[in-house]
Amino acid sequence: MSKRTFLPHGSSNITVDNDLITVDIAGPCNTEFFERMEEQITSLRPQLNMNNYTSLVILRNEALATPEAMAYFTNYLKAVQVRAVAINLQYADSPSITEDICKKAYTEACVKHRFFSDNVSASSWLRKCMATTK
Repeated sequence: MSKRTFLPHGSSNITVDNDLITVDIAGPCNTEFFERMEEQITSLRPQLNMNNYTSLVILRNEALATPEAMAYFTNYLKAVQVRAVAINLQYADSPSITEDICKKAYTEACVKHRFFSDNVSASSWLRKCMATTK
């Protein structure tokens, strides 16, 4: 049986500023959404210092994903070499549930991460992570 492909559910706006990728996501999200997001972020690599970049993830609405989509996302996280990720839950409809799901993915992938309720403190933490050598 072949895998059925669906249209991506969820939307994202991705920007880069001085090796900080901001990914503004409105959910819910499916695997196809994460596949598209991976392609978009991969296309930004020439603009990044691949040895020292971070990401701010802003989650909006019901920013949840299916278990299959989260498994795909976790495997993606294992493959990237992001220095740190800050997750802003300020706009999430279910922040505590979303935090639990995200924490599982980032922890399993061994990605340094922290949760925030505003972009300013999240960005400040990310800049400090980039200033600190491994």
